[in-house]
Amino acid sequence: MIRPRRPMARWFAPGLAIGLATLISGCGGIFSDTPHRPLYQLKPAVNFGAPMRPIAAQLLVALPTAPTGLDTARVALSRASMSLDYFADAEWADSAPIIVQSALVDAFEKSGAVPAVGRDNAGLRADFILETELRDFTAVYDSPNSPPRVTVALTLKLIKIPERKIVAQQRVIRQQPAAGTTIPDIVNAFNAALSGTVEEAVRWAVGIPALLSSRPSVS
Repeated sequence: MIRPRRPMARWFAPGLAIGLATLISGCGGIFSDTPHRPLYQLKPAVNFGAPMRPIAAQLLVALPTAPTGLDTARVALSRASMSLDYFADAEWADSAPIIVQSALVDAFEKSGAVPAVGRDNAGLRADFILETELRDFTAVYDSPNSPPRVTVALTLKLIKIPERKIVAQQRVIRQQPAAGTTIPDIVNAFNAALSGTVEEAVRWAVGIPALLSSRPSVS
């Protein structure tokens, strides 16, 4: 699909430290016709506290669908309710849907509740698949000179295999104000918002009665 070209936001210069998120690489030429943007990798941190109740079902996590404007490695921002733009001086190491899928798989593994979880192309024989839609993954500016608030929103559907029956659905959303206006501040806000979103998604999924009562798949 050919995406329309959009003007690039040019408000910020990259900072020196990025906290929870990782700077992969960086090059000059931020404002050139073919810019080499620094790449940032999110590392969501989840904390489930006490061990979660184990379930017998095996789970696949589908690659999230997303609107064209979010199905990209560009770091999205919004300065008005109906606008979408991108930072000129930052880019994700993967597309936003891949980032979210990886974060969900990692969170399910860390929960200890699911005996087997993997991406939907992993070849795992599973009882359920979690399908998601990435509804928001943007830094939202209420005013040009103030730090943005990052919004991450997912629509979740737990589907029984092989019947393709939807057994539960939910929407989760987290907002995280950035501590400042630098790119590292904003990336850290994305990391915190994504962490809260995937943790809430896992807690919701493993508490669904159909998942708790499911018999495991037999290879």
